[in-house]
Amino acid sequence: MMISQRVIRLSSALLATLCGSNVLAADETWEHQAAVYMVGASIDGTVGIGPVEADINVGFDEILDNLELGFMGAYRGKRGPWAVSADLIYMALEGDKSGLGITGNGRAAADFDETIFEVSAAYDLNNVLAAYAGLRYWNLDGDVEVTLGGPGGTVLTAGGGDDWVDPIVGLRLQLPLGDSWQFVVKGDVGGFGVGSDFAWQSTAYFAWQPGAHGNLLLGYRYLYNDYEAGSGSDRFRWDVGQGGPTAGFGWRF
Repeated sequence: MMISQRVIRLSSALLATLCGSNVLAADETWEHQAAVYMVGASIDGTVGIGPVEADINVGFDEILDNLELGFMGAYRGKRGPWAVSADLIYMALEGDKSGLGITGNGRAAADFDETIFEVSAAYDLNNVLAAYAGLRYWNLDGDVEVTLGGPGGTVLTAGGGDDWVDPIVGLRLQLPLGDSWQFVVKGDVGGFGVGSDFAWQSTAYFAWQPGAHGNLLLGYRYLYNDYEAGSGSDRFRWDVGQGGPTAGFGWRF
């Protein structure tokens, strides 16, 4: 699944504006960190494609059984009070929810590919707190199947997807805990009707750096998005929250 050219242009412009700006002190050097990580996220919400709408629910204990393919990576570069970040999540997932309807025999299932790409720029407000703003791109494509309860057992199916870009604003707090530990928590809100109606994210993790370069990350991340666009057969709805523990490995250079 390719990230749209619109997002690439917007992201490149944001990073180029900061990196080429004279607000970066000439005597400062860049500090970089790249990381790969995994989110053991539960997924709960409503997906609608055309006239077919399904409530999906994948618990944390089921996520590995329902994860067909996934990749998650992040980058953060810092120079002086400024920082730039990029984050990519790709998951191929399936989820279902049974016991629906008056009879309790109904079932809803969804199988979808999800790409989330985020780019942001941050500025230090003091030694531990930074404000950031950026863009978060969503691309979703999948199939929804609803089995109605009752004697007929009618099955409704629909397939499709959509993509959109949310502006985001947030704060990032980084607290040192001794020589080799840090605690980082960040949160943002976005959408504002530009892409989704409303979206928010919260992330908290501990980072342990036993050596000069490598560090281990362990924490929790939650993403929520309320998006709906189109009508009739072109309608797409994504009102879903995703959250769970995260673990990863980072490298400073």
